[in-house]
Formats: sequence, C-alpha cells, structure tokens
Amino acid sequence: MSAVSAALAVVPGLVRAVTPTPTPSPTGTVATSLGSPGITGFVVTFVLAIALIGLFLSLTRHLRIVDRRSRQLEEQDASAAEAGTEADPEPGAEPGVVPPAPDAEPGGR
Repeated sequence: MSAVSAALAVVPGLVRAVTPTPTPSPTGTVATSLGSPGITGFVVTFVLAIALIGLFLSLTRHLRIVDRRSRQLEEQDASAAEAGTEADPEPGAEPGVVPPAPDAEPGGR
C-alpha cells in the first residue's frame, strides 16, 4: 500500500502544476488607448459634411442647367419640324454641338 499512497500524494501536486495561475502574463502587444477623437475629430467631420453639402448643391445646379438646355433644344427642334425646316445652328457651329446658353458664365461654368 505504500505505492498507492505515494501515487496519491503525487496527484495533488500534478493538479497544481497543470492549473493555470490567475496572474497575467505578458502577451507581447502594446496596449494603446487613444480615447475619443475629441474636438479635432468633430471639426474635421463637420467641415467634411459642409463640403459634401456644397458639392451636392453644385451638382444639382449643373443638372438643372443641362435639363433646361435639353428642353430648349427639343423645343427648337419641334418648332423647326412644324415649320418644315431644319433648325439653323449658329454660324460657324459644328453639327451636333450644343451652343452654350446666353446666361452661361464665360469659360463654360
């Protein structure tokens, strides 16, 4: 029985050796806590939102101009078809090229 009691005495030591300890071990990664973006992040996001709103309004304005020009061309073509003549392009204009509207800014803007 001495062999059995010796084996039982070793078991609690093995259990303690296998059980992990609750102390933290270094993992090799550096923990960085940058926190919230703060006022700088808010300002950058706000400026970006204002720029996008301005871009959207500009796009809407330009799309309205293009739509107005296409309606004018359709009206000119319809009136020329009713009269039985071809719509006269401006002198020196190439066929198929749309002349700018009279209220357009110089430089095509």
